[in-house]
Amino acid sequence: MRRKAEKIMDKAHMYYMRKCYKRALLYTNILRIVFAFDIPAEVQFSQSAQLVHNGLGCVFHPKTVVGDNCKIYQNVTLGGNGKIINGKPITGAPTLEQNVAIFAGACVLGPIIIGHDSIVGANAVVTKDVPPHSLVVGNPAVIKELTFEYNFE
Repeated sequence: MRRKAEKIMDKAHMYYMRKCYKRALLYTNILRIVFAFDIPAEVQFSQSAQLVHNGLGCVFHPKTVVGDNCKIYQNVTLGGNGKIINGKPITGAPTLEQNVAIFAGACVLGPIIIGHDSIVGANAVVTKDVPPHSLVVGNPAVIKELTFEYNFE
């Protein structure tokens, strides 16, 4: 069952895809005011992904992709990293493959991929790709093998 914020986000994305940008902006502003959730309408968010606490305090980059059965908790940042290499800015945003859980306060920064069936622990700061079946903890992030079962549904 979709939560309130997810339903509003779906409407914003639908209007964005129909090129009704003012309506899309209206719905994203509602999310920002009511849930303190900053998500542009461009974000590709799977229908089976969940915002566990209605996206409270979350910030997403416009190019973020969230796969099937992902769970995102409060105060999560999925954003760009702002790096400049050889005078050129590195642009892009995270891609979460299917069955990824991102716990409270985590920051996933840059054009990276979080592999399927992985968990990003609370307050972790991830700036590098994460292989499938991994547990990521700490600041800076330490990638470990996932040695326990987690129900992603």
